[in-house]
Amino acid sequence: MYQGSITSAEAHRPIGSESPPGSRSPLGTLAFLALILAPFVALAYPVATVALLTGTVALAVLSRSVLRTLRRRSGRVQTLTLPGLGTVEYRITTN
Repeated sequence: MYQGSITSAEAHRPIGSESPPGSRSPLGTLAFLALILAPFVALAYPVATVALLTGTVALAVLSRSVLRTLRRRSGRVQTLTLPGLGTVEYRITTN
């Protein structure tokens, strides 16, 4: 004699009737597509790629230089003479 157990109706759903997995974020999908397409775009436009990389490196070097200068001048009173207007005194402070 068969002795079965009592189970809920959800356990007897047919195969394939499971709910779909959570949907992915559109931003994640776009980032993934951009990552896949980036090498092809770089190969298609080599001059633009070199210009973009050069600009990125130049921006990084410039920002480091500006930050280094600001740290060096931090706390000291600086003067800036504007011809015909006068002299401006300023101080750079950091938190």
